[in-house]
Amino acid sequence: MKKRILIIVSSIVLLLVLLLFFIFSNNISKKREEKLYSIIEQVITSRTYNIDKIFQNNFNTFFSVKRLGSKTEGDITYIYCWIQTESFYINQDGRVELYQGDSMPYRFTFEGDELLKYEFPRSGEMEYADSIKELFPFWVRVKFNTIYNDNELKNDILEQVENYYNITVDKIYY
Repeated sequence: MKKRILIIVSSIVLLLVLLLFFIFSNNISKKREEKLYSIIEQVITSRTYNIDKIFQNNFNTFFSVKRLGSKTEGDITYIYCWIQTESFYINQDGRVELYQGDSMPYRFTFEGDELLKYEFPRSGEMEYADSIKELFPFWVRVKFNTIYNDNELKNDILEQVENYYNITVDKIYY
């Protein structure tokens, strides 16, 4: 009887150790993760848009990032996030107006600390669904639902717009 209990307890402990090893071996350190997110933010900030001459009056692009997790496979690290960007300008009436915006998931691929590429879902009804499954593991896709019902990204951008243009949110035109 004691031998059977010892075998069961040992098996449970071994399974827990293997499970913890698997969980921690797939995750990257917080310090490295922060470094990679910093690189991601630099890439997002450096993106430029073709702006019509009319819209160059105090034009600026704002972004907000929702971190969805990471996965490491050998030397390759995937960082998953949802990014919302919105560009605003001061229109002819002197009002702050939305020029363009997007909100979508991204997968960033790193080798070491070098960004190899970033990807987002393809356009088109069938292509979008297929590319979502290709780019994002199930545990990341599950998190998408909370983003649809959450105004965190939008509110973050509105706060940035308010501070940049020194106005209140009711003065922003969408």
